[in-house]
Amino acid sequence: METKSRVSIIYVLAALLIVAGLISAIVAEMRSPEVAVIYDANDPMSANPYSIDLGFALMDADENEFTIAQFEGQVRVVNFWATWCPPCRDEIPDFQAFHEKYEAQGVKIIGIALDEQGAEIVQPFVEEMNMTYLSLIDTSQMAAAKFGGIYGIPTTFIIDREGMVRKKHVGYMSYENLESAVLPLLAN
Repeated sequence: METKSRVSIIYVLAALLIVAGLISAIVAEMRSPEVAVIYDANDPMSANPYSIDLGFALMDADENEFTIAQFEGQVRVVNFWATWCPPCRDEIPDFQAFHEKYEAQGVKIIGIALDEQGAEIVQPFVEEMNMTYLSLIDTSQMAAAKFGGIYGIPTTFIIDREGMVRKKHVGYMSYENLESAVLPLLAN
């Protein structure tokens, strides 16, 4: 009987530690400067743009090296996603349609896959989903760290022509959300 109560106590303590960790992550996210720029349909422009180093390099599935900085002068939509993420899968057709409509107007969609298996799993998925926008791979979470950490996917950042992060959106981002966030930046 005493062994069962010890096991119960261990389970309760483990559950408490997990809950404490989740609360800590939520509080850390709320305190980060990016919280002020989470997507708001009533505020198409962020009042608190900020900059990060966009000069880090990532590879695509064909081992070509790219930086986000190399697309300076374009509005960049940087979307962190993974092949196993249902909302990521759901938003890809909207990102593809947005890419097709606005690429010629100066919008660069950059998907960053966070799959640990890398190109082996990302490349077939990109082909299956007919993704023609730039898809990079971040198996080390280095890009995610440069953006201040990604606490949920999909997470999308909107970067203006000068390289300032104007918006951060956690969760599914529709075509309409993209237009609301990006079109005002194209007008500038």
